[in-house]
Amino acid sequence: MDCDVDVVVAGGGPVGLMLACELRLGGARVTVLERLPDVDPTIKGGAITTPCAEALYRRGMLPALAEVQRRTVDRFRAFIRAQDGGSGDGAAGGDGGQGLGIVGHFAGIMLRADLVDRTEPDLGDAGPAAEIAFVAQQDIERLLGRRADVLGVDVRRGVEVTGFDPDGGAVTVRTSRGAIRAGWLVGCDGGRSTVRKHAGFAFPGTDPETTCHQAVVGMTGAEELKVGWTATDTGVYAYGPMPGRIVTVEFGGPPADRDAPVTSADLQARLRRVSGGARLAHNIDVIYHRRYGG
Repeated sequence: MDCDVDVVVAGGGPVGLMLACELRLGGARVTVLERLPDVDPTIKGGAITTPCAEALYRRGMLPALAEVQRRTVDRFRAFIRAQDGGSGDGAAGGDGGQGLGIVGHFAGIMLRADLVDRTEPDLGDAGPAAEIAFVAQQDIERLLGRRADVLGVDVRRGVEVTGFDPDGGAVTVRTSRGAIRAGWLVGCDGGRSTVRKHAGFAFPGTDPETTCHQAVVGMTGAEELKVGWTATDTGVYAYGPMPGRIVTVEFGGPPADRDAPVTSADLQARLRRVSGGARLAHNIDVIYHRRYGG
């Protein structure tokens, strides 16, 4: 069969890059197509689970993860000290704490590390991987990108998959920069996957009921914001644990248009409404922003 590569992976996020590396270890010729020219700076996943850390540990990546986490935690602690006026006693913490000493959350409800029964057999013994959590999605992408390069994976950034045509046991993948023929095409291109839509795969689920905004901002007038996750009568907000990071969650239904531009004034109004303080955050300059429904 005449193919340019064995496998095309659509999507150069953590899943796509990890899969590409694994396929390459098995001897496959792999090309990753990612529509973005660089790693997306927009806030996404801020931490990883223990099973994820275990998988990366098995591939020799634990030292790099540990170093990333060390730098991240140092930034967290510096931010918290600044909010506490240098006391470091956590007085600025909201109901969710400062984002340290937790093992995860569900809808902003934090699970404290000291409440986890590590003797529970179902948790297993993760070994050194259990110490890794605070590694952001962007850092995972960078680490896996370097690993893919070392393994000889062909990663093409700034190339968008626009469609594909299967035929005769292979597939011709159409892209913004021409076509590539492969034995297999794998869709790792997110919740609104082009590959999934063109293949006709169903994506069952429930309609969103909340409107959420997550942003990194330059902000003044935030002295009364609590650090961590805080529930109010009008929603939920999070401040920190990295400098400038805010989250707002409103329960009045999904966003009318999740792709519409968001202004500083809009984000400022939402934070004031959810935090319950009209004096808060009187000056916001949006650096990175993401709107979504939940």
